[in-house]
Amino acid sequence: MNHKRLLLILLVCVLPLLSGCFGAGGTPLPIERLNSLRAQLEDLDRASEAELKDRIRLLQDEVARTKGTKDKALRSEAERKELLLGYCWERLGQFTDAKRYYYQAGKGEYASIAQMRIAQVAGYQTEEYQRQSTDPDVPSDRREEAAALEKETSKQARRALERCSSFPVGARGLIRSPEVASLSPGSWTSVELRLEAYKRLDPYYRDTLSYRVFDALVRFCGGKGKSLSYALALVLLAVLAKLITTPLSLAQFKSLRAMQAIQPELKKIQVKYKDDKAQLAKAQMALFKEHGVNPASSCLPMLIQMPILLWVYWGIRHYTYQFMGEPFLYLPSLGDPDVIRIGDILWPGPMLIVYGLSMYFSQKLMATPAATPEQQQQQKMMAYMMPVLFILIMKALPAAFIFYWLTMNILMTGHQYLIMRPQRRAAEEAGGESDHPGPPPPEALRKLSEGKKQPTKNQKKKRRR
Repeated sequence: MNHKRLLLILLVCVLPLLSGCFGAGGTPLPIERLNSLRAQLEDLDRASEAELKDRIRLLQDEVARTKGTKDKALRSEAERKELLLGYCWERLGQFTDAKRYYYQAGKGEYASIAQMRIAQVAGYQTEEYQRQSTDPDVPSDRREEAAALEKETSKQARRALERCSSFPVGARGLIRSPEVASLSPGSWTSVELRLEAYKRLDPYYRDTLSYRVFDALVRFCGGKGKSLSYALALVLLAVLAKLITTPLSLAQFKSLRAMQAIQPELKKIQVKYKDDKAQLAKAQMALFKEHGVNPASSCLPMLIQMPILLWVYWGIRHYTYQFMGEPFLYLPSLGDPDVIRIGDILWPGPMLIVYGLSMYFSQKLMATPAATPEQQQQQKMMAYMMPVLFILIMKALPAAFIFYWLTMNILMTGHQYLIMRPQRRAAEEAGGESDHPGPPPPEALRKLSEGKKQPTKNQKKKRRR
């Protein structure tokens, strides 16, 4: 298998997890049910302590009766009651019990509301523990305990907000002001979940190295408040990443050329030992050893590049709130995914489509000759399927990441085109005297794999003279 395709398959497995495709985010609560739930929460805000305790007993009995049910409608109703139970405990100031029920309700249809409640309660607790840990009037043992609890609740708030950030564009949620229900009176506001989540996450990320690097790049490219600065920062980052990985790309290409040079002999071996896999493996290894070819050497440089890509992904995710509201070309915001809503379906946007096309042509450029018809058919399928899979996976990622990766792919493809020119020239000269040009002879490929350039037609004419 082409080693570049191996890396692509690995990314297909990793990116859905990173992009939140399998996270707590999912289908947002419909507006009608969101408004109905809001009315119920406002009703609990007006309830007395005695009424709240009665409501807790009633809700606990109702939830217990539906425990373990597989009926989807009953399970959804139980999750709603668990959410209300959590809010009753929150009104009484019992935050540990409240979060326990919110976690239970945060796995289904009411995840958007439950996770935001966890974030608000845990955020409030973090501020309280921070005050205690820095108060000189509090005993030292209590300050140490408060400092430990501050870290724990801060982590809870950040994780809940990260789950909220994985919901699709346009998904609505509810936030309360003041933050927790024990502080009355309160008011509820409907907000866009992703925007609110990233807004609250921004302070958590400001101290990370990736955030500071992106901030410095934006300032270098013109400063904040200028939309073009953010796009130029992504281009500059792609250029720097390409410069860093150029030696790796050259090593990968050298290995690829060496593999192409022995393709004719490799095909003969595969035909000769097609019915004996053990002997085929031995003969292939002997051929690789004879010509000094390591079939894994073209894979290693690609794998080394993967940590850079993942670092950029996390950097963009940490900096997403700063990208939000910054337009670029047709995009209203670099912080939102590149999607177009048609009806109730989010379709890939133009930049995603262009990336898929660039990925297809890049694969075609780097494709190695297929040894068998089956491998040739497999290569064709991969050439079409991989871009489609990546487009579907990357629908959930911020447009800033799509733009970075598109720029990086264009740079990589351009570099591949330039370093493959000697090989194409050798192929043209090898077939120049024939009406049907074919691939360059093994000797020409051997010289190319060693980095030797083939003489041009003008050089050949001078030699004849």
